[in-house]
Amino acid sequence: MSEARPRAGSFRLTGLVARREYLRTVRRRGYLFGTFLLPIGMAVLMLVSVAFSTSGFDDTGTGSGTVVVVNESDIDIADFSSGAASVETIPAQEAEARLADGTITSYYLIPPDFRTRHTVTRVESDSGFDISRLEGAQGNQALLTYVIRDAMLREAGVPQSEVAGILQGVQVDVVTVEGDQVSDADVAAGIAMPMIFVAIFMISIFMTSGYLLQSVTEEKENRVVEILLSSIPATPLMAGKILGLGGAGLTQVGIWVLSAVVAIPLISSQIPDLGPIAPDPMLLLLALTYFILGYLAYGAIFAAIGAIAPGNREAQQYSGFLGFAAALPFIFFSLFLSDPQSPMVVALALFPLTTPTAMLIVLGLSDSIPWPLVAASLTSLALFALLATFSSARIFRATVLLYGVRPSWNQLVRAIRSPR
Repeated sequence: MSEARPRAGSFRLTGLVARREYLRTVRRRGYLFGTFLLPIGMAVLMLVSVAFSTSGFDDTGTGSGTVVVVNESDIDIADFSSGAASVETIPAQEAEARLADGTITSYYLIPPDFRTRHTVTRVESDSGFDISRLEGAQGNQALLTYVIRDAMLREAGVPQSEVAGILQGVQVDVVTVEGDQVSDADVAAGIAMPMIFVAIFMISIFMTSGYLLQSVTEEKENRVVEILLSSIPATPLMAGKILGLGGAGLTQVGIWVLSAVVAIPLISSQIPDLGPIAPDPMLLLLALTYFILGYLAYGAIFAAIGAIAPGNREAQQYSGFLGFAAALPFIFFSLFLSDPQSPMVVALALFPLTTPTAMLIVLGLSDSIPWPLVAASLTSLALFALLATFSSARIFRATVLLYGVRPSWNQLVRAIRSPR
């Protein structure tokens, strides 16, 4: 009974500290801004995609809108209309008059020597830069090209039934061995999706670990930690901080992932040739596991750095190399694409500081889950997180009350070896 009571008391103190750290973190303006910025951004992206989903090119690739043409060549170009896309041929005097009174902003001039030069002149009323005008010009030029080619093919005697097929060109369908259709957009999405989720999880890990580092260094600098340690032992205090801030990180990731799960299928439905995108529940579960273990590993190291560093500025400098370590898989991203089974990829997947980032990329790019590598990487990361947590707890207990002094390596080793 005497051993159970102190242990239960430690659990209660850990829970109190975790609750305090969680509530203090989720009420931060920076946390709220960072958490809800992604859902708001996705909502804006969906509205933009819906707004522009009806514009652009039709099935013939001819665009939309009315194109005014002055035809001085001997090619018989008749007025053309297909849905929202149309071509109107008028005399030069009328085109100049419309341009002058602002009825139109531009027109196309097909010169008499078009058959030899194959060049069309675009006459505009304003030479200033306008992105919307440039976007409209692309569709108008595609429409005019379509109409000119149609006229020349008919002039050459090509049957009307074959003209449309010639103008549309050859379409190549890409399918898998199972017969599932694959488009270039699907391939691009397959590369982009893991990068998006890697960014989501790593940003949350470092943001939450950064709060842990800031909490430890601030309480150390303003001597609040002395008051806390007078009533709470060092190990429950640090464990509560890690658990509370980890809960805040999980809350943030949960909101982000839920937003992505809802938004990605809606956004993909607005993109032509892009099939439905639905995150695999197993991949989400594995990603969540890597996040938890990754946070425990990085959080323990950040807590130890906060206890060792004399001040917040030094702590930020010491922790900088951790960001570089997590970014290593991004540096070798081309290797993940070309040879996902290379020794470098395996090494990055098994090295604890790069495991979360590397494995999220591997899982996102793999056709099937590489379970042996998943098991090995989770074991490596879990063991490192456990070792880092225990070592960090002892370093925190031994050095958190040191002010203006950097403990030596021998002191750190003795602190880790000391059971008390």
